[in-house]
Amino acid sequence: MKTQHQIIILFFLVIGLFIFPACAVAEDPVKTTEKSDTEQTADTGSMVVAKVNKTEIMESDLDQAINSVVAQNPQLRSLMSSEDQMKEFKAQVLQQLISTELLAQEGKKLNIKDLDQQVDEAYKNVKANFPNEEDFQKSLKLQNMTEEDLRQEIENGVRIQNLIDEKVKKDISVSEEETKTFYDKNQEKFIEKESVKASHILVKSDKDTEKEKDEKAREKIDGLLKRAKNGEDFATLAKENSEDPSAERNSGELGYFSKGQMVPEFEDAAFALKVGDISDVVKTSFGYHIIKCEDKKPERSVPYEEAHDKITQYLESTAVQTKIAEYVEILKEEGQVEVMLK
Repeated sequence: MKTQHQIIILFFLVIGLFIFPACAVAEDPVKTTEKSDTEQTADTGSMVVAKVNKTEIMESDLDQAINSVVAQNPQLRSLMSSEDQMKEFKAQVLQQLISTELLAQEGKKLNIKDLDQQVDEAYKNVKANFPNEEDFQKSLKLQNMTEEDLRQEIENGVRIQNLIDEKVKKDISVSEEETKTFYDKNQEKFIEKESVKASHILVKSDKDTEKEKDEKAREKIDGLLKRAKNGEDFATLAKENSEDPSAERNSGELGYFSKGQMVPEFEDAAFALKVGDISDVVKTSFGYHIIKCEDKKPERSVPYEEAHDKITQYLESTAVQTKIAEYVEILKEEGQVEVMLK
């Protein structure tokens, strides 16, 4: 029996299961592998990579999960360079799929009185992440899913969350003493570096851009700079003209960042501005930028009272992760798990 795992990342984001070491994924995260006659299934042509209490996890499920992880964490793509690292990463993703399947099976044993209501609410929250119905349907189609498939996966996620609440979270609490001790022993973690909040307009031009196209890019950015300096709304200019893919959504706003997070040329220009100032044209490896400084924050030590809630949440989350791992091991021992991935 084949289970749907196309939006398995939803589970991991909801209940915080997907925790990996700092490994990464090769440029092409899904590699084609040889399939023997015995490893293929007639309906999908996909190899069975694991069985969890007779439920099969297919190679296509694993590939989809890997692609979802990379989509959520693009930085992983550039960190992995060897076949051994890729193999290790795939094994880790598969273990997470196995853990999720075990939890989902156990969650089906629960009698959740308001299950439909919880599923409906979660479904609405998923749809709310899309700007419109068309984009939502495109996403489903891209993942080869129907709305019913999505609702089923959400139901599995809701059951898992209820299972964790009942079996794991209810026994976890963090004392005031534990929170204060963590703060006192980790003072360096509560230093906020100087940061700047900036917006930008980008016209792309890199080292491989032809001279004529580069000159046109420079001409375009110069024109936009003149308009910005003459008082036109910067956010509107960015939304309508910036070639940063996210500009249409965020109107060029980059949020707060500290030193070391941006390319040097961009960073130096942004930190040199006063709040409200607009830079001259700045050239980086991405192209030509105009930067507006929206706000600045000096370096500071975050007081305990301000950090308290986040520390408590962190300690609770860490404890939950540990308990979930222990609970999954018990489910593995009580069940039948077979891994066929090579």
